[in-house]
Amino acid sequence: MDKILISSIDCVVAIGVTAEERTIRQRLSIDVELLTDAARAAVSDSLRDTLDYSKVATLVMDVCRGRDFHLIETVADLLASRILGEFPSTPQVRVLVRKISPVVEPRVNHVSVEVVRSR
Repeated sequence: MDKILISSIDCVVAIGVTAEERTIRQRLSIDVELLTDAARAAVSDSLRDTLDYSKVATLVMDVCRGRDFHLIETVADLLASRILGEFPSTPQVRVLVRKISPVVEPRVNHVSVEVVRSR
């Protein structure tokens, strides 16, 4: 099985445990890895024979803009579920969600969660 990896999709999201935290939009950086069979596309050199990663990236942006979230775990799980639902040719997806600069003190670069979901 082959993989398509979409790295560092930049999303601005209303996310946080408290309502006050959700009033300030925060940056998430999201990676999506999809299992697929790329052999046919490699031979045909045609987009119709592969997973259109621009559609996956657009789905990620739409999900992130679609509602407020409390936890990055929820974002990751919802993304995995939607991707599996809308891209039936992939049997497994891995989603990594990074919340950039989530803590004021002590200062951290990011906190992340990774989920792997299969059909």
